[in-house]
Amino acid sequence: MKKITILAAGNVVAGGIVSFLDVFSFCNVYWRRMNPEATEDLFHCHVVSYDGQPVNTNQHIQIPAIGLDKPEDILQADAVILASAFVTSREEFQAYLNEFEPLFEPLRVFAASGKPVAAYCSGTLMLAASGLLNGHRATTVWWLREMFERNFPDVDLCMDKLVISDEHFHTAGATTSNLSLALHLIGILAGEQIAHQMAKILLIDPNRTSQQPFMSMELSVGVSNHKDELVSKIQNWMQAHIGQSFLLDDIADKFAVGKRTMIRRFKKALNETPASYMQRLRVDEAKRLLETTELALEQIVDRVGYEDVSSFRKLFIQLTSLSPRAYREKFNTHSCC
Repeated sequence: MKKITILAAGNVVAGGIVSFLDVFSFCNVYWRRMNPEATEDLFHCHVVSYDGQPVNTNQHIQIPAIGLDKPEDILQADAVILASAFVTSREEFQAYLNEFEPLFEPLRVFAASGKPVAAYCSGTLMLAASGLLNGHRATTVWWLREMFERNFPDVDLCMDKLVISDEHFHTAGATTSNLSLALHLIGILAGEQIAHQMAKILLIDPNRTSQQPFMSMELSVGVSNHKDELVSKIQNWMQAHIGQSFLLDDIADKFAVGKRTMIRRFKKALNETPASYMQRLRVDEAKRLLETTELALEQIVDRVGYEDVSSFRKLFIQLTSLSPRAYREKFNTHSCC
């Protein structure tokens, strides 16, 4: 029997934890159906809090948990998962960190064993805060990307994958990516064949490999949550003139600021250059038009300030991992039903 420990603290997202419990439970049912002679389940999954008290969820539901008498007790587990909490601001992140810090010691003890350590959604920030991800590739929830990059610059953050493995660390994106992470862990602990069968039973798409198509600047924490008034004014101007073609020199002249100064302040406030910000803004608007209209791509490209359809298509694929046509097929509300 493989033992799975879910570390939980703070204002946890109920669905994340319960989804793991359900997936491993279904896996046990499947295992017993296929192996009627088995004397024990394939998995045992439980939740651990630092004091053994039930953990609170953002829905005011309590999830039972057990405690650890000493940090080394965690070594009884075959894999550890860091549960996510409800984090939409820097203040909520700090509150989550304060609640989770007592679990860092047993987490580090377990990580030293080389057994799988997994995290998803905001739980990836706790794994990074422990220092264990320094020098490793990882992903995180897309709308907390800026917060992650700013707080954990020593982590090689890769946003093009839904699940990323580096040595024995496994990270996943936003909340429902925990289903893909669960399949990934089942594959490691019980074999790919069982993981494939669970994907079929639970209708989990095993080919859902990227979170890029779901990213939206409008919802990203950090894009507007900074205190540089000049950068905010430039952001607003860019948004209002998204259909126009202009150079960085034009913006710098309009706001009476040197181009180098503007670039420096953008990097400090948003952790990216004005040029890359404008590219993402144009692609975000193109995504909205693909989702809600039947405009031809040439019309959309013109509306977002580009002239060359081919170069914009390449940029769109780079930032979303989908072609404009594939994106429309996936997200256009008119094509539903």
